[in-house]
Amino acid sequence: MPTIRRTARVIHPPPEPMREPEPIVPGLPRDARRWAVEIVQVVLFAAVLYLVVTTFVAQPFAVQLMSMQPTLEPGDHLLVDRLSPRWDAYDRGDIVVFHPPPPLDGDGIPYVKRIIGVPGDVVEIANGRVYLTEPGGVPRRLEEPYVTEAGPTLAPATSDAVWHVPEGAVFVLGDNRAASADSRTFGAVPLDRIVGRAFLRYLPLDRMSVIAVAD
Repeated sequence: MPTIRRTARVIHPPPEPMREPEPIVPGLPRDARRWAVEIVQVVLFAAVLYLVVTTFVAQPFAVQLMSMQPTLEPGDHLLVDRLSPRWDAYDRGDIVVFHPPPPLDGDGIPYVKRIIGVPGDVVEIANGRVYLTEPGGVPRRLEEPYVTEAGPTLAPATSDAVWHVPEGAVFVLGDNRAASADSRTFGAVPLDRIVGRAFLRYLPLDRMSVIAVAD
């Protein structure tokens, strides 16, 4: 009787697919390359976040001039609120940062001043004093404890005048009236030239404070 021989059938696993070799950066091991990529991603994210925040939320600003003394001093660093004015209109007493009209905008330095009049107000300067007439109201002299001088609140060279604040603009003055180029010189400031309202002084540290709004 013939002998039947059975042979074992060996099943080999399918070969693994070929993998493309990772690019080799001379001098950088794999962990270092991954670390470098993560650092670049973090830096790009931070740059985009900073751009979004400073464009739509808050922007830093450094005071360079003396026109807001003693409230603000040269070298003070402020945070300017760019978000809330979208639903909370600027009001009298707000301190705002804005781009001055030509030709004062030639050096690119924004101005910081205090809002005295809003649309519809009449601002009058008489005998060195500021008088405000709100819509439907009567003239009243402004009490301005924030100005530099205890005497007349305006420089002696300022002549008496009356300004009617138009729609879409505000009338601004510096607290240091004798050293301020403001609406007495260039008129009311259009709202579209305002960067935002100053709300926090964060430097120097010993003067850190929330900027109060004058009534």
